[in-house]
Amino acid sequence: MIIDTHVHAGEYYRHYSARFAQQMTATTDLAPEDLSAPEAKLLAEMDAAGVDRVFLLAFDVRRVEGFSVPNEFVADLCARHPDRLTGFASVDAGTPGAAERLSEAVTDLGLRGLKTAPCYLRMSPADRRWYDVYETASDLGIPVLIHTGYTPSRQADPRFFSPLLVEQVARDFPDLTVILAHLGTPWTGPCVELLARHANLYADLSIFGSYQSLPTVAKALAHARGSGVLDRLLWGTDFPFASMTGSVTRMAELARDPGPWPDDSPPLSPREYEALMGGTAARLLASAAPHAAPAPRPNR
Repeated sequence: MIIDTHVHAGEYYRHYSARFAQQMTATTDLAPEDLSAPEAKLLAEMDAAGVDRVFLLAFDVRRVEGFSVPNEFVADLCARHPDRLTGFASVDAGTPGAAERLSEAVTDLGLRGLKTAPCYLRMSPADRRWYDVYETASDLGIPVLIHTGYTPSRQADPRFFSPLLVEQVARDFPDLTVILAHLGTPWTGPCVELLARHANLYADLSIFGSYQSLPTVAKALAHARGSGVLDRLLWGTDFPFASMTGSVTRMAELARDPGPWPDDSPPLSPREYEALMGGTAARLLASAAPHAAPAPRPNR
């Protein structure tokens, strides 16, 4: 099974602001209008890439960016395609009632994880305002995906880019499963070492694995292998910011070709490749049992 663990729901104009879309695509070959993942486009991309399931992310940044991809929107999509889509809620700890909104998203809407965007919200992931949210996530048994690393959004606060800010969270919530997005790019080395210090931490390869050179990706994977945490890395793309088909092709090359790899490190073994591309993600999902199975609502 292939699972993309970092996929954005939402559609340009309907959810994202033009300003945000322009900033986020400025350093890519994408047009702002490409920052859109309508239902048909998402499913077609999954089929073309051979992706069985995705973690589909809500995105609550209304307080700073002026927009959100709502939990209800993601839940509706997931209810229509429960065999393909696993929804992650999003809440903003800078607004009152965030923990309660998370609980409702899981128990009432059937979402099975939490996506947070601390730097976009101009607050640290270790800000104590998040702690009620983390406590609720821990009680619900769901994983928390935290944005770490650089973002081109000009409203985001670069003081909160570093993945090392999550270390205090890992210490204070040792039973909470936390996924660090983007392998903390460009702090990929410190991110790997952070995982080695805390067994409850995972990281996804979204953006990093899709755009960095294959030798750069192979070097990071070799570092993770040597640190004993390769089995806690998750393949992801950040679609629609990156192509699933292109990323699957790149990862297959890293399992086949020794060329990109450091001299002392072989390509991904079949077991490593299977775990990275979906096995580890499936294990995380199995440990986060669904709390509700809402009926699908009409497409709108």
